[in-house]
Amino acid sequence: MIEFIEMENIKPYKIYKRDYQINIFNSIKDKNSLVVLPTGLGKTIIAILAIAYKARYGKVMFLAPTKPLCEQHYASLKELTTIEPIFLITGGIKKEKRIELYKKGKIIVATPQTIQNDIDTINWGEYSLVVFDEAHRAVGNYAYVAIAKKCIQHGVQIIGLTASPGSDYSRLKEVIENLAIENIEARSEYDEDVRPYVAERKIKWILIPMPEEIKRTAMKIDFLIRELAMELKSYVKIAPSRLTKKMLIELQEKLQKNLSKAGSYYNAISIISAIIKLYHLKELLTSQSIDAAKEYIKKMEMDSSKAAMKIRKSMLYREIKKDIANMEFENPKMKYVKKIVMQRLKENENARIIIFAEYRDTIDAIVDELESIGIKAARFIGQGKDGMKQEEQKKVIQKFKEGVVNVLVSTSIGEEGIDIPSTNLVLFYEPVPSAIRYIQRRGRTARAGVPGEVIILIMKGSRDEAYYWSSKRKEAKMMKNIKRLKEMVARMEAKKKRMPKGQAKLDAFIFK
Repeated sequence: MIEFIEMENIKPYKIYKRDYQINIFNSIKDKNSLVVLPTGLGKTIIAILAIAYKARYGKVMFLAPTKPLCEQHYASLKELTTIEPIFLITGGIKKEKRIELYKKGKIIVATPQTIQNDIDTINWGEYSLVVFDEAHRAVGNYAYVAIAKKCIQHGVQIIGLTASPGSDYSRLKEVIENLAIENIEARSEYDEDVRPYVAERKIKWILIPMPEEIKRTAMKIDFLIRELAMELKSYVKIAPSRLTKKMLIELQEKLQKNLSKAGSYYNAISIISAIIKLYHLKELLTSQSIDAAKEYIKKMEMDSSKAAMKIRKSMLYREIKKDIANMEFENPKMKYVKKIVMQRLKENENARIIIFAEYRDTIDAIVDELESIGIKAARFIGQGKDGMKQEEQKKVIQKFKEGVVNVLVSTSIGEEGIDIPSTNLVLFYEPVPSAIRYIQRRGRTARAGVPGEVIILIMKGSRDEAYYWSSKRKEAKMMKNIKRLKEMVARMEAKKKRMPKGQAKLDAFIFK
């Protein structure tokens, strides 16, 4: 029997009753809390229950990092609650009008950047609750940090929401400190009170053999990288055999800061740039597509930087360039993409599929290939140079919802904060090394009780293998760190209860 939540400020017969959401709500309703819940399990519903509860005590603010996400939360609050007035506030509204809306509104939905700009014009004493969506962003100089300080100063309750706070313990601890968290509620799909509500999600990875031609050319790129690394060794202390792209970028930044002290660093920086370019070429060739590598070679030929000129002088580079130019066979990954998508649409012509890929050139190539075999596909990318405007993004999502488009080929923009309907299949064109992104991507399927599948394509011998296992390790580490922080927060709260009142207040949000 279907049960609905009956609660003050919540419209009747609107929200299905789920045990884990009720359990989390009861735990967080009166404490500064962080809610960690995988994508698709209804963090927004928990926030709305908390908003309905706290609205009787004062105004409420719901913050989200992007305008589209704010629009979604605004629509959900209008649909599910009886609270009025609710205002959506963005930087597009003039400041005088924004100040007027802050005074009138019972619930304010806004981007953190807008609130930070208006931070001293808002009467924080009127607020009973501020919800921070995608709370893992509350680090460094991000606007959430300044807003949280105002909340703490004025005794406003804070609730943070995130699907994946990351695997870095110090960063997690910073989030906890910045949001003054007293209570952590974390769930996975395997928790007892969550399991009954989770649809089956199959996850499998396909290991694709690397063609011999690509393998041989990749070895030549490696040899050229080693040559340059040996040259770099005369400027800085490094172990050429252990260099990684990340290490090179960090070394480059360090040398650039010290240019005034040593002019010879110019040559070192140029060599580092050349090695990074070669790493990128190898990555495109082995993990992306032959066409992407060819396009990058064209850019390299036009590049007037010292690094590119240094590469072009090498006889080995000329061999590499010739090898790639002569590769006329179809990229193995693209074969699998077409085969998997065609099979899925043959089984269910109304299926919805999301393909995630890292580079825009790859996305364009996938869309072209799918359209060439009669599949309705659309690219979904971020804003910026040659990107998509928000209105274009909305139109594409609407087409995907309506079935005008069956396949959405997306960059990382599709991972977080976009109202994409549940899909039958999420296909990773390549793995990502981030636990956050891995969790958010796979959370795009098996939602709303509909079973789903995740398929990850891995080119054997490429960076794909390392990235896949890295994301798995980081996810496991993230869960351990959440548990560790949860225990630490619980100890602190117990300590506060044993302290004299004044001292407990003084130490309330200081981590020892």
